[in-house]
Amino acid sequence: MRRGSVVVLAFVAAAAVSGCRSGTRKLDETLFYDGPQFKLKLVRYYENLPFHYTGAVFRVHCASDRTAASPAQKTQDPGWVTLGNGGAIGSKSSAQLVERERGNYRIVDQGTLAWLGTGVNVSYDACGAFRGWHPTALPDELIDPVPKPDYCAPKGGADCRHYDFLGERAPVFEDLTVGQDDRVSFVARSKSIRPTGAVQVVSVDSGRTWAVAPL
Repeated sequence: MRRGSVVVLAFVAAAAVSGCRSGTRKLDETLFYDGPQFKLKLVRYYENLPFHYTGAVFRVHCASDRTAASPAQKTQDPGWVTLGNGGAIGSKSSAQLVERERGNYRIVDQGTLAWLGTGVNVSYDACGAFRGWHPTALPDELIDPVPKPDYCAPKGGADCRHYDFLGERAPVFEDLTVGQDDRVSFVARSKSIRPTGAVQVVSVDSGRTWAVAPL
């Protein structure tokens, strides 16, 4: 083999190895709530995770005096905590994503925040701690399950309850109310919820315990 061919092959191999290296870099960010007790921002990152995911993602972060000791992470600045996240392939800016995601973050008062994702989460202390409810907590008789791989329980040891609430079965939350009297209530809807596809969820102790009733 000619020396020139060896050099070319070595360059191609090096490029392939470089392309497989994992990495994350920040693209941009938008602060979309700047209150007296906490702040919210959406940050876009580009992730290169070979054999897993390559492309833009987003994270929504919260910062307050209660989160000041939170350490830095690969996709989190020091002093902030991560709330929602998701894919952002095709997005043009963090500001564009804010317009899409803003409705999932409900400012109740200066120190109280509710955010909607795979469940409903409420913080009464400016993001210091959250209490939440997720549809995976429903009793078996209220869930219409999907087929799961053998590595999932009960055949295997993996907890795959979230499989029942993916894709077109993803939960939708409506009529959220967070009161000053420790009461939180909302309606959860999903094709996986038996028998009618919806339940009323209520807490009277700020999310410590939850009561569920089919609608």
